[in-house]
Amino acid sequence: MRKTTTAIFIATLTILAATPVWAGVWEGTIGLGGIVLDEVGNKATVQETYNIFDGFSVDQIKFSGEPVDGNYFKLDLHEINLDSRRGDFLYRRPGLIRLTASYDQYRMVFDPERAVTSKRKDWNLGAQVTPVDWLRVSGFYNNVQRTGQRLSFPHGTESSLGNTYDYTLNIGGMGAEARRNGRGVAVDYRASDLADDANYRADRTGQVVSARLFGRGYFYDKVTHLLRGAYGVHKLANQDLDYTLKTFQYTGTVQPVRRIQFKYNFDAQSVDSQTTGFVTDRFINLVDATFYHENGSLGGGYSYEINDDDHNLTHYNSWRGEATFRNKTFGAVVNYADRIKVDEEERTLLQDIEASRFRADAEVKPIAGLVVGGGFNTRDREYPDINVEAKGDLVRGRAGYTYTGWGGVSGDYSYTQDRYTDLVGSFNVNTHIVTGRVDLDRIPNLHLSGGVTYVRVLEDLDVEKSILFFEGKYTVRNDLHLAAKYNIYNYDDYVLLDRYYTGNVVWFSVAYDLHGK
Repeated sequence: MRKTTTAIFIATLTILAATPVWAGVWEGTIGLGGIVLDEVGNKATVQETYNIFDGFSVDQIKFSGEPVDGNYFKLDLHEINLDSRRGDFLYRRPGLIRLTASYDQYRMVFDPERAVTSKRKDWNLGAQVTPVDWLRVSGFYNNVQRTGQRLSFPHGTESSLGNTYDYTLNIGGMGAEARRNGRGVAVDYRASDLADDANYRADRTGQVVSARLFGRGYFYDKVTHLLRGAYGVHKLANQDLDYTLKTFQYTGTVQPVRRIQFKYNFDAQSVDSQTTGFVTDRFINLVDATFYHENGSLGGGYSYEINDDDHNLTHYNSWRGEATFRNKTFGAVVNYADRIKVDEEERTLLQDIEASRFRADAEVKPIAGLVVGGGFNTRDREYPDINVEAKGDLVRGRAGYTYTGWGGVSGDYSYTQDRYTDLVGSFNVNTHIVTGRVDLDRIPNLHLSGGVTYVRVLEDLDVEKSILFFEGKYTVRNDLHLAAKYNIYNYDDYVLLDRYYTGNVVWFSVAYDLHGK
């Protein structure tokens, strides 16, 4: 992949060089540096360190500018010589074309010695062309590769999934949209292909074609309509399993006056298994109303959903309500949502479910530069037929102060209480999370910052985790920058005594800015 990344980088620069790039204005940054990693303990406990690789680093290669009037490009690459490499590219000519590309890869760690790992590589390409002002044509391609090892469960056994990852997922599509006088039509086609060399039974393909119509009403211009239909075929290539998916959606919005809006949504979906002959139908009807004001809004809605197939009949009732308020010094939001599932034939695994969520949040700015806020959340889920319930409460507070020319300080604290009860017993967890950050800009050409994230999980668990960071950036001259960052990661599980970790990571770099015409 290093050769691939290098080739992409060279090809990109060649394309730019083939156009009158240097006729316009451009700027860039070249950064070189290194990463020093020192760690002990269980290397699978702290996910933030999974994708850190020590050694010399091409920290950044960045170019952006306007090749000719109206055109714009940007190339931004990071750590391209390491296995944590990532990059983005954008070329835009307003009103005509937009090209994008991105790449990143990430490592997952599964065992304490970091001997069982997997690597995911994700590549995206996109293009959008507007040949005339009423027509837009677009396409995309996404390639995901994952290779490496996987842990067996139970440990030491050979599972049906094997002990490796080795698959490639390709997703691509194209579409066109025509729009004029507030009305339009669009068609899209998408296809996917998964090839799993480690488990051939997982190979699958899929194709979906869709069309939509949208626009203002012909007889009443305060109403808008959206209709969408889709038809898809999905198949497990090596197991003779396939199904078709058909969907129809309608959304209508009416705004008789500026401050009031009503919305109705209908969603119908049918899944037909060609192998088993079973058909599952789902229908959703949703109504919603919102009142708007200069300083906020008030709204609510109700939806009714029904699932019907050859085995069971299930329906859902959902409600929601929300109120918001905001002015120059104060802002608040309160919302509530409730969802009830009724399994009329008692054939689903969890049967009836009752779930609700309440959230309240407020923020005040008493003086310039100072922000103080807080909130409260509750979330409840009950399974009455099997005597199981899960409840959680969250209380949080935050504050921040910024003083121009000096810097700023901010902090956040949250307390979460989660309770789970079933026929065997109960499981309770209390979690404290504290974050803080300080930024200093008082010294000319020097920016300093530091902060902490601390997590403490208590009661039926006993876990402690913290991340400390310190960083600084100094501009030697207008175009030369020196930067360093130091992070300390710590993890302790006081129940499972072998699950502990301490990591020290230092990043440093020298960057030089480039300018040209």
